[in-house]
Amino acid sequence: MRSVLISSTELYSGKSALALALAMKLEESGLKVGYMKPVGNIIVDLDGQPADDDAVNMKRMLGLKESPDEISPVLFTHQLLENVLEGRDEQLAPKLDRTLKKVSQGKDVMILEGSGDTSAGSALGLSDADVARLTGSQILLVTHYCDEYTIDRISTYLKLLPEDVGLLGIVFNKTSQERMGFVRDKVVPYFSRKGVQVLGVIPRNRALQAISAREIAEGMGGQVLAGKDHMDVTVENVVVGAMSPDSAIKVFRRKRNRAVITGGDRSDLQMAALEAHMPIIILTGNLYPAPPVLGRAEELGVPVILVPDDTITTIDRMETLLRRVRVRDVQKLDTMKSMLDEYVDTDKIIKALKE
Repeated sequence: MRSVLISSTELYSGKSALALALAMKLEESGLKVGYMKPVGNIIVDLDGQPADDDAVNMKRMLGLKESPDEISPVLFTHQLLENVLEGRDEQLAPKLDRTLKKVSQGKDVMILEGSGDTSAGSALGLSDADVARLTGSQILLVTHYCDEYTIDRISTYLKLLPEDVGLLGIVFNKTSQERMGFVRDKVVPYFSRKGVQVLGVIPRNRALQAISAREIAEGMGGQVLAGKDHMDVTVENVVVGAMSPDSAIKVFRRKRNRAVITGGDRSDLQMAALEAHMPIIILTGNLYPAPPVLGRAEELGVPVILVPDDTITTIDRMETLLRRVRVRDVQKLDTMKSMLDEYVDTDKIIKALKE
């Protein structure tokens, strides 16, 4: 059994989407594939029990038979961190080893997903490098070329990588169009001269970054007041309604395909958003809107989501949700698979995992 650990130099690089698409690609090549996220760091409530959100999503998308606590055996909770800081031996490495042996039975390849950036899990003795060594995994480094310091972050990561941990290669993900040429012409040859393979440069795809009204309501703990039959509508960003109605109309028309965040007591802005055909309205402060607003929203099929937080907190939480968008539907998965085929040398990856 071979295993590859998908790691990153920073948060929100697209590890989960790449892991999912790669798993499907490996299965299409005839391999039996399993998935594990050794250290779960995005904790959600699953029927009253803590679980990692990626583990839950991967179980559903890949049809995994293992339970979420087998897919992600170590949950990085505050209590676990407190135990480690107080010197209590949690036997995390043996637990990971036992679980991996169990879930990898009958598999040709295991895809392991890292828990965050370079340092994540270090306090537990389960950084990505630690996990790769413990499991004998090669590392596939996924990174987002976001600024000139990206090369520094990758170089530092490579210097910290133990000599007995193999690097399969690097994939640049979510690369902006204006940087695609630079990455291909300058960055890829730079790493090649250093003996490091760049296996792909994937451009940013706005459709993959979109988030649905359903995901917003679930992620924000919101109450859906209208548009319950249209919760699959998606947005790519947000706009804050905190201006006069006349100004709002102009702003809304310039910034389509965004969710409007505004106070529940601003009926004037809510109606302006509806007349501008904004796809989703998020109302803050647990303030219910006027009945005419909900009536018009139902008529237009616009989801209206009421959240308990104030506007500033809601903006922060939405930005986090947008950075943390998951591939949760077949359409997004097909898009990611197509991009993997087009922009990543998957033949090299498959060959390395078959040897």
